[in-house]
Amino acid sequence: MAEQFAGTIALQDISRLQIYHNTARYPEREMEKILQETGGSFLFGGPIFLSNLQACCHLKGDGVTYCAPAYQVWGMAWSRDVQDYGCALLPDGRDNCVECVALIVNGKPVEKPHYNPDMGGSRPRQAMGSKEGRFAYLVTETAYTPEALRDVLASAGWDSAVMLDGGGSVCYRDRQGRGFACDPSRVLPFYLVVHQKKEESPVSEKKRVCLDAGHDAGNLANKSPDGTYYEHEFTLDMAKRIREHLERCGAAVTETRPDGKAVSLAQRCKIANGIQGLDLFVSLHSNAAASSGWSSAKGWSCYLYGAGGEREKAAQAVLKQVKAAGVTVRTTALVYDPALYVLKNTNAPAVLIEHAFHTNQEDTANLKSEEWRAKVAQAEARGIADYLGLVWVAPSSGVPQEPAEPAEPEKPSVPAEPVQEDEDAELSAAVEKLAAAGILDSPDYWAAGKYSAATVRLLLIKMAAAMN
Repeated sequence: MAEQFAGTIALQDISRLQIYHNTARYPEREMEKILQETGGSFLFGGPIFLSNLQACCHLKGDGVTYCAPAYQVWGMAWSRDVQDYGCALLPDGRDNCVECVALIVNGKPVEKPHYNPDMGGSRPRQAMGSKEGRFAYLVTETAYTPEALRDVLASAGWDSAVMLDGGGSVCYRDRQGRGFACDPSRVLPFYLVVHQKKEESPVSEKKRVCLDAGHDAGNLANKSPDGTYYEHEFTLDMAKRIREHLERCGAAVTETRPDGKAVSLAQRCKIANGIQGLDLFVSLHSNAAASSGWSSAKGWSCYLYGAGGEREKAAQAVLKQVKAAGVTVRTTALVYDPALYVLKNTNAPAVLIEHAFHTNQEDTANLKSEEWRAKVAQAEARGIADYLGLVWVAPSSGVPQEPAEPAEPEKPSVPAEPVQEDEDAELSAAVEKLAAAGILDSPDYWAAGKYSAATVRLLLIKMAAAMN
C-alpha cells in the first residue's frame, strides 16, 4: 500500500518553516539525522535541482539566496516568523521562498502547469501550499501526473499549491519515526523542515474512522426471503472494501468485528469510544421491510441520531457521492432515529447506512453483485474522505514504479523540446565512452534518446569543464 502523509497546520502553531541546505549530503535514508540536527517536527523533500545538487529555480532560505533566475513566477514565500506565509510572485523580498511548478494560484487551479517533459508522467509527488490560511502539505508514494495532483489538491480545498520535486526525491520523516523514502540512497540538496510549537499536536492530522459491520455470522435471521443473501456477510465485506479505500487515502481505520465473530452492540460502542480522537463512526447494514416475503420498498438511506452537527455533515457528504455514483436512494434519504443503540451510545459523530432492502428482489440482486458492492463502497469511502478533508486517491493509481529520471532535471520555467530519439550503435558507443570517463551520469537515459536541449546544454558545460 502506498504511503501518504498530508495535513494542514495553523501558522500560529509553527515556530519555523526551514529550508534546510543539506551540506552534509545525508541520503534520504538518514533523514532522522536532519531532524536531530535541526530539532524539527517533520520534513520532506524540496524543490528540483541539477546534477551538481544546485537549485535551479527561485529558492531562498533564512535570507540566503540559493537561486534567483531572471524571471517572475508564482511560488510560496514567508518571513522568519512564518505568519505571512502564502502564495507570492517571486522574486520576493521575504526571507524564504520556494518555486517549482505552480498548480494552484490564489484559489484558481493553473489550467496548464508549466514544466519540462521530464517532470511529467505519473510518479510519486509532494507539494506544499496553503488551505484556509494554514500551511498545507502532501507527500505521497501514489503516482500522479502534475495535472492529476493539481486536481486532487483543488478538490481538497487548497488555496495555493506548488509541486516540488517528484519520483525518487519524494520522502517524509517525522519525530515519531514515521515516513518513507522513494529512493533511500538519493542525496537531496534541500529539504523542507517544519518546526511546530506544540510537539504533541499530530503532524499529519491522521483521521480516524471506526467501521461497524452490522450483525455477525450467528445471525441467520437477517437474510433475503429466498435465503441467497445474508446481511452479516455483506456488511463485513463492505467494511473491508471501505477500509481499503480509506487507508489508501491516509486514514486510520478500526473495525468493530474484523474477523466476523459476534460482537454485542455495547461492545461495538465500547470499541468506538475507546479510540482516542475518533472522527467518525459508520455502521453498515442492509434494510428490511416488515413483511416476511418480498416487498416493494427499496433504496439506500442513512440513519442519524438527530439533525445537524458533524453527523449530518458526514451523512450529506456520503449521500452526495452515493447519488453521483448512480445508486438508487430512497425519497427520504436521511432518517433521524434517536432509538438506534449505536447512534445513541457512540461519542463520536455517527451514521448508520442501510444500503438497500434485502427484502426487495432488485435490491437483493444488487447486494449480491460484486460490481455493485465495489461501486457503492468506493462512493461511500469517497464521501467519508470528503467529510474528513482527505485527499482522494483513486484505486487505479496503485503503487507506482519509480520512473527513470534524468540526472540533470531542467528548469521548469523554460520548457525545451526533446531531441529526436537516436538509438543507433554509434550513439550507444559514445554514451558508454562518456560514462566511463565520468562525464555522463544515467547512461541509459542518454542512450534512449530522452535528452532535451537543456540537458544537452548542461552536458556541454560539463564536457568543457572536464577538458580544463
